[in-house]
Amino acid sequence: MLALLLDIDGTLMDTFDAILEAMNLAIAPTGIPPLRAEELRPLIGIPVQRQMKLLRDTVTPEAAAIADRYYREFHRLVDRGVRLYPGVRETLEALRDRRIATMSTRRRDEARHMLGVAGIDRYFRAIVGGDEVARPKPDPDLPLHAARALRATPAEAVVVGDAPVDIEAGRAAGTWTVAAMYGYGEHGALRKAGPHAEITSFSGLPAALAKIEAGLKGP
Repeated sequence: MLALLLDIDGTLMDTFDAILEAMNLAIAPTGIPPLRAEELRPLIGIPVQRQMKLLRDTVTPEAAAIADRYYREFHRLVDRGVRLYPGVRETLEALRDRRIATMSTRRRDEARHMLGVAGIDRYFRAIVGGDEVARPKPDPDLPLHAARALRATPAEAVVVGDAPVDIEAGRAAGTWTVAAMYGYGEHGALRKAGPHAEITSFSGLPAALAKIEAGLKGP
């Protein structure tokens, strides 16, 4: 069975409102204009410092300070609770015999925190974070790291994510890829990234995996 490398934000949980609020709270002390939902949404999955460079041309050390404040604010907002997408808990239960790891840009401690608050951490054999690799998505470092944590080769793993960078990272690493079309990614950009399969809800994942595995010949 293929091992699963799961993105978190926009794939398992709808956290966009908390992300936007935390980002603007982090930016507020700097005098930089607040971020708008429509400009931030396509960049979910990219590290905060990179988002700030792209959106406001903000660079280190100011961007690093913003990232640290963002994580403090986001942690606090997560403590209020997080909303799983429909079918996530039930589908993870159905997939409990598979090896599952995170494949999120989130720092590892925050990824663990989010899964714990949501009550789904028990389904993960490995929780890894974007702070553990040198290069973020769309480079292959994170899916390769997550696969190693599960003792799986890239060809034995599938990346599931809602952002083009998730699919691009999986492709670059040599894994299979499934695009979560219900998340934050723009559909055209997701399809351009070339996923091996698409799902319109998380509960569609078992069927997508069965289809990939039935014709397994290598990515």
